[in-house]
Amino acid sequence: IVVDFYSQTCPPCALADRILAQLVNQYPNVGFYKVDIHRFPEVAEQCRITATLTIQFYSRGRNINEVRGANQKAIVDAINSALSSSGSEGQSAYGVVGHIDLTSVVLKTQSECLNQNDSKPLENVFAKNDSVLESDVDEQMVLHIAFNQPIKLHSIMLKAPLENAPKNIKIYANRTDIGFDDADSAEPTQEIEMTEQMYKDGGVVNLRYVRFQNVNSVSIFVVDNLGDEDVTEITQLAFIGTAVNTANMSDIKQNEHDHDH
Repeated sequence: IVVDFYSQTCPPCALADRILAQLVNQYPNVGFYKVDIHRFPEVAEQCRITATLTIQFYSRGRNINEVRGANQKAIVDAINSALSSSGSEGQSAYGVVGHIDLTSVVLKTQSECLNQNDSKPLENVFAKNDSVLESDVDEQMVLHIAFNQPIKLHSIMLKAPLENAPKNIKIYANRTDIGFDDADSAEPTQEIEMTEQMYKDGGVVNLRYVRFQNVNSVSIFVVDNLGDEDVTEITQLAFIGTAVNTANMSDIKQNEHDHDH
């Protein structure tokens, strides 16, 4: 986590803001936050901020480094050092480097699938075996997936029997109210058209990452399938990204609305 302690009256802070904005996409597995020291003096005092501009670096809830001033090289070096020591650069899931499989943060008891065959339910896509999720009366499904903490969602991964595999998919971030009627009219966060080759290549689809930065739930509308079959099947569904790390950072977390990088 990178925390920018700034002031509206601090000239170097504007330069640092531009530097950090560029680094957001370069380091997708790093959380970037801003704290206005005049609006939240108690947080600045707790973090022992004595001057602006000060940028602090946290790992596992501990302050591990600090940079004063808008020094881009020093900021980048501090981030790389933290990632190297924590091994984050080596993380990967389904070939997506720098991210992890977020299946462990799915709230399975609060997730559901509309129009599922109850003998082949949603829970099967998280079992990592040959069991399948299957639609019921027709080929369409709406999956509501809840997470136990906010996540940054980079990609999804789908495995399915090709003839019954989802083709056109609409994804909605933080929309738990989506039903079949809503899915036809509501603007999705992203639309995807899956192809046979995409499944053969592993089924990983990169999302528009900037649109999936603080996700508590995902709704997926499966419109049809590749083989125009009566039912759609999914063998495995995985969410790839990073959890928003807030360990021991509750005072800084409450200022997340100031994060505009």
